[in-house]
Amino acid sequence: MILKSIHTLPQPLQTKISAVQSEDAAYAADELVELGEEILAQLAAMGISAYLKQAKQKEVFNDFLISLFLSDGHSYNAGPLFRWAANMIKDAEVAEAKRLHAFFWEKENGSFVLNKKVHHLATLRNAVMHGFFVLPPERNREEAQNMETLLKEISDAKLFEQNWGDFHFLDKTHFNGQWNIQDSAQWQHYSNCSAFGTLSERITHEYAASFRSEENQFAEKETKLNQELQLEVRNFLSNNEKGAFACWISPDDKKSDDAYRNLIQIAKELNYYPVFYALHENGANFTSSFLIKEIGKTLQELSGDEKASKDPLKYAKNQGNKFSKKPVVILHNIHIALFSPNHLTNLFNSLYDANIPILATSWFYPFLSRFFNKSISLRKTKSAANQIQVKHSLLNYLRFKGPSHEQESEKEEFEKLLNIVLTLNETLKNEKRVFARRFADQHCYPIEYVHEAFAVLSPFYKQEKEAFKQDEVDELYGFPITIEESSHIFLSLGRRDVKLEYQHKVLTQ
Repeated sequence: MILKSIHTLPQPLQTKISAVQSEDAAYAADELVELGEEILAQLAAMGISAYLKQAKQKEVFNDFLISLFLSDGHSYNAGPLFRWAANMIKDAEVAEAKRLHAFFWEKENGSFVLNKKVHHLATLRNAVMHGFFVLPPERNREEAQNMETLLKEISDAKLFEQNWGDFHFLDKTHFNGQWNIQDSAQWQHYSNCSAFGTLSERITHEYAASFRSEENQFAEKETKLNQELQLEVRNFLSNNEKGAFACWISPDDKKSDDAYRNLIQIAKELNYYPVFYALHENGANFTSSFLIKEIGKTLQELSGDEKASKDPLKYAKNQGNKFSKKPVVILHNIHIALFSPNHLTNLFNSLYDANIPILATSWFYPFLSRFFNKSISLRKTKSAANQIQVKHSLLNYLRFKGPSHEQESEKEEFEKLLNIVLTLNETLKNEKRVFARRFADQHCYPIEYVHEAFAVLSPFYKQEKEAFKQDEVDELYGFPITIEESSHIFLSLGRRDVKLEYQHKVLTQ
């Protein structure tokens, strides 16, 4: 036996401890990793619970929790969850957070750092993997002794005697092993959780029958048909093309709602059965799990078969030819929450395989354009975007991608990018056309930041490409007579027989 039992610990930990005890010291590495991750998960659950009970919340943390609760339950390792929970309670003032603080943070040179003894458990998995899932017996005994000491400290602090709340991931006093919400009614448990409670109320509404009723009312409002859009969409659907069709719209275009309604109207006229809704900045309807649920409902309506909602994409792939009408997904403002790990664009390949076409309206972002094999632009570029619009685009672009303006460790990086975006926007007002490489050199900005700034401003301006300025080569020596942009490539590669496919990124009004 290399680990003593502590009888005041909850059953999930007792089970992991028993697994370590029943294994020989020379082969207990795997069991120790699982025990270490269980300890981290238990502390993370307590930390998240403490965070949800306080009013001092941040959008970046709430967005993370939405992603976690809507995940498949195995998408997040215990180490990252512990670090997220640590940041959530770092400055929290509720009693529960103060009780936990020492297990997440310790003082070093006058500032707080992650508790080394606890956070070490997050690195143990890597050590075991690099050791081909085996560690020396003496190392296993050392790790077991450290865990035993830590578990004794947690037990002495009576953390498992605290009622942490009526949340879906807890059995009152401890983590129950389930991060993902499987029953939409469980969102109601978060209604009193300040800002997160507002999000949960929106999600509860999206899962209610009233959401579909509202979407129908919005879509059925009378609107004038755009002839150009009608032609392109009819061609796309009539030819039974697979994939996705994008209608690019301007951020301030009041007719963007009409474009969305046009897509639904045209699809119905062509005897398609649409799954449609407008994405919302809050809530859950920008996630793939929500879209799957809506597709499941639609296929069940089409087929009258309850099995259709169990695995709708598989069902559509195997039984799609039996539907009286062909399903089509129609989405409005698909750019919202762009880089969310659960974003519904993750489903596009699966929808392609299931032969379910997608029609969508969206602001134009280069990253997003890769998901569409057909598109039409109804954008109206303007002389310049105002600062409010630009900041809104920036926050949407960075919301799940980062850097975050709410994370202390990322604030400096965020401010740098914000400064570049605002400078670039002001430059476009005066110069009408800006080259990324030249703009970066002129202002001594890192080119990767400038490319990000170009992406952030892409909904407001045209994106173009232009070849590098070519140099003139001396016929005798084969060396540039004048140093131009293409010369730098030659000097870097040492060859002139390489095809110059490098092009400038250009923003223009």
